Amino acid sequence: MKILFQITSPETGKVIIRRRKIAKALRWWLREKGIVYDYSFFLI
Repeated sequence: MKILFQITSPETGKVIIRRRKIAKALRWWLREKGIVYDYSFFLI
């Protein structure tokens, strides 16, 4: 099983990331810039 993280925002579009640390860093960056985003994860 693999976990995929999906982050969607108007500025970046839909981004699917496999690594948790990178997804966490992107969410932190978006939050710091004040950009609204939607975050979810799913298993394959």
